[in-house]
Amino acid sequence: MKYRIVTLFTLALMLSVSPKLIAGNQGGGKHFVFNLVGTGYQYADTVPDPESGGEMDALCFDVALVNLKNRQIIGTASDCLSEIENAESGTVFLTGTTYFHLPQGTLITQGKTTVAAVEQTTVTPGAGDITHITGASGTGNAIVGGTRRFAKSTGTARLSGMVNLSDFTMEDGDPITFDCIFVIDLD
Repeated sequence: MKYRIVTLFTLALMLSVSPKLIAGNQGGGKHFVFNLVGTGYQYADTVPDPESGGEMDALCFDVALVNLKNRQIIGTASDCLSEIENAESGTVFLTGTTYFHLPQGTLITQGKTTVAAVEQTTVTPGAGDITHITGASGTGNAIVGGTRRFAKSTGTARLSGMVNLSDFTMEDGDPITFDCIFVIDLD
């Protein structure tokens, strides 16, 4: 009788814990809040062009990818800028393609981004002096690719960012310092 009680108790304990362990090991979740932070140095690359089905040239920068909830580095990010247009007002419009390189796979988002100069002194702990504010958001699908866990993903992405462009001249190797927050919701 004692053996049955111990066996039933052990089985019940295993069944109650197993789903949590399984979900945790799959890199679960559909809502992500990432912080791209650090200084990246420009290099040329190509990014997906959903309109043509091909690729387009881009200026890319690699930085640390941080989980905003616990401030732990969880991977790297490649932020790529293409279709850069300067407005007369000084505002810049571009297409931002961001690769989130995570242990569960790579997730790629893309959106129309606005970059504007700050009008007052702005400083962040992660990036120091800030020269420009960036932003992008939309209600359509912002996911343009992915691998492993993120293959065939769809969803939305929002960018609220700050960057230091004081040493950026669009020459190869020029730095941009990033402190950008992405909120991604997968379908």
